[in-house]
Amino acid sequence: MKPLTVFLFLMLAQLGWAQNDEEAVDFAVNQKLAELEMQGNPLYFTLEEYCIGNVQMFTMPDGSLCSSKSTYYSVSVFWKEDDKFKLQKFDNCGSFRPVSLELNKKILQVLKNSHALQEGEVKPYEGTRAEKNAFGNMSVQSCHKKYRFVLNGKNIEKSFTEYDLSNDSKFPNVNAAYNNALPLVELDKEISELLKNLETKGRFFREKQ
Repeated sequence: MKPLTVFLFLMLAQLGWAQNDEEAVDFAVNQKLAELEMQGNPLYFTLEEYCIGNVQMFTMPDGSLCSSKSTYYSVSVFWKEDDKFKLQKFDNCGSFRPVSLELNKKILQVLKNSHALQEGEVKPYEGTRAEKNAFGNMSVQSCHKKYRFVLNGKNIEKSFTEYDLSNDSKFPNVNAAYNNALPLVELDKEISELLKNLETKGRFFREKQ
């Protein structure tokens, strides 16, 4: 074993090292959803995000290191509590403290229209001409999003890839305009911007494990 490798191994062993996969994330999220269900919460939903092959590493509150075992998964759980909305994030390295927030009118309007969310389907990328390597070097080709809604007793589950929304391949995507006009995608744009702003403002703090 090379000296540098030995040093790195000893350093990681001293700091502590954790690796968790998708199953660990799902277990924690399902516990949260079970809690919301037991409370009879009429409105909650989740957003799962991951990009195949994207591995991330974090320094935990106790100083230890945590890395996703393979692909990094992030799940955001939104729910309504006492006429206010809350959000809690989960990822391969554990959970974050719940955050109180205000959802804008666009998000609330889409959530009220459960029928539109249920009926609208994101269509796959369809180029104006066939292409041997349609993905090319696009960074979004393997990025996935999955929503699960519980709206007044209705369960809705929708998923799509960012590639299906794009128009960046060699041949234009004939479904791009249709996909981006869907209520689900409009909601996703607002939620993504909300999460980005919270991240930028440093609103997410990890819970001690």
